[in-house]
Amino acid sequence: MELNRRHLLAALSALGLAGASAQAKPVKSPFKKIGVQLYTVRDAFAKDPVGTLKRVKALGYDQVETITFGGVSARDFKARLTDVGLTAPSGHVGLTDWQTRAEAALDDQVAVGARYAVLAWLPTEDRDGWKAWADKMNTWGQLAKSRGLTFCYHNHDFEFKKTASGDMPYHVLLENTDPSLVTFELDCYWASFAGHDPVHILQEHGTRIRQLHLKDKLADGSMAPVGEGTIDFAAVLDAAVKGGVENVYVEHDNPADPWASIATSIKNLKG
Repeated sequence: MELNRRHLLAALSALGLAGASAQAKPVKSPFKKIGVQLYTVRDAFAKDPVGTLKRVKALGYDQVETITFGGVSARDFKARLTDVGLTAPSGHVGLTDWQTRAEAALDDQVAVGARYAVLAWLPTEDRDGWKAWADKMNTWGQLAKSRGLTFCYHNHDFEFKKTASGDMPYHVLLENTDPSLVTFELDCYWASFAGHDPVHILQEHGTRIRQLHLKDKLADGSMAPVGEGTIDFAAVLDAAVKGGVENVYVEHDNPADPWASIATSIKNLKG
């Protein structure tokens, strides 16, 4: 699993909670279960997987989205989750795994109890030939479907930048993937950073979007915990419910204090 999968602004390296809006905006999430993407607390998880899961649970989270299994087998990781009282309905699978061991990686997601297997990142050198990527996603989607899983693609900002031919990669993927095989995990921050309203995206393509990453954007474009920035998450989550989104995950790509970040997000989400 590749962990170096985020296209980060240089300013994010020291962001954390600094620069958050003066007045938080409690969201009162309509989703009964709120998850956290473990990438946010990746350093803590690498050092102490079980302790990290317990701390996530204690903050009030119900679910996690995986990036690794903390050095144990998928089956053993599932047992750890059960002991702590968490579930992992979705897992990020690195591009190398999709390309070289897709079936084994999908079997691992089944063993963990996931329903979604997510491709979360394309390196800079691979960001072309979007129709070919759509074809690959259809193939991986079929492998996932045969195991009772659903393939999901997670965006950053580059999917919303038009190519030299005038095509928007996000639209190319939507138009050339089979809706029965390929779904999308909308990252609200990166969509907004690229200049697109996540509410509009959900309203236009909600039937294809089954999961959300929740992280806010400050006026200067940097990341913030949910409810601390400019994104209207009340409207986002309302559109998500109407569109049939199943899972939502709090995330911050590079906070100075990961625990403070996800604690603030869930506090605001629970109103």
